[in-house]
Amino acid sequence: MRAGFIEYDRVIFFSDAVFAIAITLLAINLRVSHGKHVGSAHDLHGAIQSISGFAISFLVIAIFWMGHHTVFRFITAVDRRLMALNLAFLAVIAFLPYPTSVLSASKLTASVIFYATCCALAGLLEAATWIYATRPDAGLADPDAQPVRMLYLVRMLRVPVVFLLSMPVAIKAPREAPFVWLLIPASSSLINRFWPLREQPEKVP
Repeated sequence: MRAGFIEYDRVIFFSDAVFAIAITLLAINLRVSHGKHVGSAHDLHGAIQSISGFAISFLVIAIFWMGHHTVFRFITAVDRRLMALNLAFLAVIAFLPYPTSVLSASKLTASVIFYATCCALAGLLEAATWIYATRPDAGLADPDAQPVRMLYLVRMLRVPVVFLLSMPVAIKAPREAPFVWLLIPASSSLINRFWPLREQPEKVP
């Protein structure tokens, strides 16, 4: 089924490497102050902000990685347009450590909206990749993708939708806006309750 398409094993390996590097950069950005007042309340407050930013982005990137794994679990071939969509998605993932640093430094309206925009963009690109790859008669995905096409799309879109919804909240209450992001796991449970996900066994080549 891969005949006539670009070999996609390298795409998968490259994608996993980008996710790993992005998470590593999150940890590298955690720095300890070396000033005269090390251990002061101000330093501890800054450390808590940095750690919270790391935790938020680690979970966000993990959610995107699981979604990416779902997409390529069904994909059997890659063409140039699909590769371009995947690269655009990975570009945002690789960029996420920067808005994470901005968010950790200051939870002002602009910082929260900037972070939410980057995450929403990543989610929309991931959903676009899924839509493109699973088009009927596209020849890029396994036939098993069709019965779950809409379900997985809804699950992917919940992430950018929640981040977009948090933006108006950030204008009025930027420090409370990140709590809106808790709707991501909550909405996942809701979707699973009303639209149960039937796990498909991993296919062995």
